[in-house]
Amino acid sequence: MKSFLKLTFFLTLISLAGCKEDFIDVTNPGALSTNNYPNTLTDLEQLLTGVYGTQHSAGLFGHNIYGKGYYMWDHTADLSWQGTPTWIQLAQNNSQPNDGFLSETWRDTWKGVQRANTLLVNIEKIRPKVTLEADKKSLDLIKGQALFLRAWYYQYLITIWGESFIINNQGGDKMGVPIVTEAATSLDQTQVPRATVKEVWDFIISDLKAAETLLAGKTWPGANEKHKISGWGVKAALGKAYVYTQDWNNAKTSLADVINNSGKSLVSFDVYKDMFNGKNEFNSESLVEMNLNVDMTARGNTETSTGSSMGMVLAPTYVGDNNLPAASAWSNVFPHAKNIARFGFNEGHYFKAGTTQPLATNVDPAYVTRSLQARQAKTVDPRLWVSCWQPYVDSMVVSTRKRPLSHFLDISEMDMEAWSFRKYLTLDATETEVNMANGNNILLLRLADVYLLYAETLTKTGDNATALEYINKVKRRAYGYPVNGASPVDYKSLTDVTKAPDPVLKNDPLKYERWAELFGEGHWWIDVRRWQLGPQEAAYYQRVRGGTIQWEATDYAQPIPIDEINSNTSMKQNPGY
Repeated sequence: MKSFLKLTFFLTLISLAGCKEDFIDVTNPGALSTNNYPNTLTDLEQLLTGVYGTQHSAGLFGHNIYGKGYYMWDHTADLSWQGTPTWIQLAQNNSQPNDGFLSETWRDTWKGVQRANTLLVNIEKIRPKVTLEADKKSLDLIKGQALFLRAWYYQYLITIWGESFIINNQGGDKMGVPIVTEAATSLDQTQVPRATVKEVWDFIISDLKAAETLLAGKTWPGANEKHKISGWGVKAALGKAYVYTQDWNNAKTSLADVINNSGKSLVSFDVYKDMFNGKNEFNSESLVEMNLNVDMTARGNTETSTGSSMGMVLAPTYVGDNNLPAASAWSNVFPHAKNIARFGFNEGHYFKAGTTQPLATNVDPAYVTRSLQARQAKTVDPRLWVSCWQPYVDSMVVSTRKRPLSHFLDISEMDMEAWSFRKYLTLDATETEVNMANGNNILLLRLADVYLLYAETLTKTGDNATALEYINKVKRRAYGYPVNGASPVDYKSLTDVTKAPDPVLKNDPLKYERWAELFGEGHWWIDVRRWQLGPQEAAYYQRVRGGTIQWEATDYAQPIPIDEINSNTSMKQNPGY
């Protein structure tokens, strides 16, 4: 923020020094004046659109936060592209303060906070002018959404950059992030020190509770309003914040209210498997959903686009006319091979023994047969194929022609399980153009997540039997069984065996279900942080294509970007950087 203001002041001084005396008399008739804008509820709604729209920014869901953020830190992804050292370092848990991707996420998350603050300040300026009861109600609804969004952006900040989580009543005194409630009007106001972790979480929860009151019972049935946060979405987010701070009793109350009274329900598996791919949007499971649309007029990595260019990073590869892999966009990342095994897939490798080229003609037919049989018999977790596309077994549409998926584009390791991502990609139109402006809605918070969070609270408050039932509800849906009745795939205990082969997940159904159900949705890194699983995860994944994973105890918190350290003299760096 300070860097931006310095640049603005500098350019202004230069401009004034180089212009005629009457330059200051020249006005821009098209510019908005703070004397008369915002001045109406319509103006405030425009500002609110900007607060929501900040999620489209490059540092957030417009481009970075999955393929260049969460997917790297928790090893959802491995790297095909080897040309960016800082990207490789992210995947090695060796982030650096000069990483441009991290800087963009920091910048755009704070942009969301600043826009929410600007809106909240102007709501109170306009409030004395509002006399009609209907308009007062509308004003409160705008405020409730702004408070929720400020808390939402702050949750990204604290879970990515906070020095610690609150674990067993410890860690609350560690460094969080600055608490800012108004847009700065001077350089001095940008020199804000870091609040403690507890102070930041208290601030988040305070905003969510205020939003809960203002949006109580509110839903948005209008076609152009479905993306807006509902009262139940706020309550679910509040319950999640309580889980993240280990306030188990309040978490249990909030999450139970959502489960029992919101009218939400898990969708069927047939709906679930495609609801990340531009289909079945705003369904009965959705609580907080980011609306995206294919926007061919603006590439999706800017907030001026209604889409997202995240797909260009995650884009699959397919069999080209020469039988070699071809990219459907940049195709920079692919699911880490260890994740395929974690879903229980053990059917071997797709190329024939002794093969030295990734040609489609070198695929082992027996592998394809075994894979299809495993999928049909559900001996492998079906969520593998919800989350990932299988080379030489699954297909995608390219220029109206169906093409088999391929070995990943620049993977030279012939024995590597280089699958493709499926979540948040378009099933029937994943050519380059669409991947550059992906229009698939992003489910930021959904009922399956709430079920698993609720199960966790129950294990902490003495009701293991009900906890196990809610874990099983999520698993039943994944295997196509009715959610509310016993099934052949039910876990028998909270330590039952799962599909995973590793010590972290093998005998922990709660952790496994959170990993498998929410794979590729940006939740696992936060779970790794709050459960302190970093060393075990590093030991399981071992390496990425760029090198060995280098885990240190300080790697849970990402480094504060160097530009922020240089511009805010009150800012302190996280330990280890």
